[in-house]
Amino acid sequence: MLPLTPPPSLQPRINRKLLYSASAAFLMVIFMTGLAGALQVPALSVYLHKEVTNDPMLVGLFYSVNSLVSMTLSQIIAHYSDKKPNRKKIIAISCMMQMFGCLIFAFNRDYYVLLILGTLILGLGSSVTSQLFALSREYSKSQKRDSTMFNTVLRAQLSLAWIVGPPLAYFLSDQFGFTFMYSAAATIFAISIIIVLLMLPQAVTSSLQNANSDQTLREEGITSNRNSVLILSVVCLLAWTCNSMMFINMPIYLNTNLGLSDRLTGVLMGTAAGIEIPVMLIAGYCTHWVSKKTLMFIGVIAGMGYYISLSFFAQTELQLIASQILNGLFIGIIASIGMLYFQDLMPYKMGTATTLFNNTSSGSWVLAGPIAGFMASQFGYHSTWYLAITLCAIALIFMLFVRKI
Repeated sequence: MLPLTPPPSLQPRINRKLLYSASAAFLMVIFMTGLAGALQVPALSVYLHKEVTNDPMLVGLFYSVNSLVSMTLSQIIAHYSDKKPNRKKIIAISCMMQMFGCLIFAFNRDYYVLLILGTLILGLGSSVTSQLFALSREYSKSQKRDSTMFNTVLRAQLSLAWIVGPPLAYFLSDQFGFTFMYSAAATIFAISIIIVLLMLPQAVTSSLQNANSDQTLREEGITSNRNSVLILSVVCLLAWTCNSMMFINMPIYLNTNLGLSDRLTGVLMGTAAGIEIPVMLIAGYCTHWVSKKTLMFIGVIAGMGYYISLSFFAQTELQLIASQILNGLFIGIIASIGMLYFQDLMPYKMGTATTLFNNTSSGSWVLAGPIAGFMASQFGYHSTWYLAITLCAIALIFMLFVRKI
């Protein structure tokens, strides 16, 4: 009698099922954590002003402290995650910290409790997005998938969450109050923890062990790319600073300089976010034929074109909406290709690379706040766009010295 053996196709089917369930888990967790973040951030200044303090200086201080704490703690956690990789556990703990942070904001109104305890707990949870992208890159490589395209799709999913999140945040806060809004964000993080624990793949150790087996190659790879990483950090910081200044000054610019409703800002940002998604997918697909360095050049040039249009051409509502094509191209490429560029330059420190990229965005808020306020008070809101053109030009020059990948 022949021994009973499973059909030859059984194992591939199992692997395919696991692959798809893991991919679905990444998509769900990225969207849900992005959505919860998009509930917290856009309405934060309104929450602080209406519920906590009406002192603009204290509101500005909160933003600066929150950004600095998040940057510091997330970089420390990233360094630990690359030495002792267990990203699934770190992601679950980060979601838990975010959940606790949201509950503090929901049920507390003391400024200094929020400034000290709230920013500390949210800072401990700020690694969730970086660790998700690092794990997804490692996982897709271990499954011999197109890691560039997989991470690009996940990044587009995050942009989708930011299309839905901001209007939902204002709706919930207006209709049900900030306690309900932050409780809803905490609930989303709680559900995310369950998905992470049940569906996300375990830490990918095989590739890491192979990388660690050749310590010389590992150190040489990091050392040879160090200058490029530093220069690329400056490029991304300058790009994000332009975008952050636009977020800060655009509503008042529309109302004061152009006589348009400041609500148009939401339409413009939603339009740009909608354009970013196809831009990210197309840019990710184009990496098969076009280098990431070339794509970054295209993105920064599009950013320069956008701020030139704001400075000299876009004056009506229709013109401003049309200019978002350039803005979507700018942010879509920087947000997706920029992150992949960092990962390619630091292949043995995936968590550190992804967190470093995200921290260029966080750091931009620390710079953009005082710079945007100074430019507006001294030279008018229109001057913000001239400065953004200059920063994009400087970013283009720095980009020349980044290693081509």
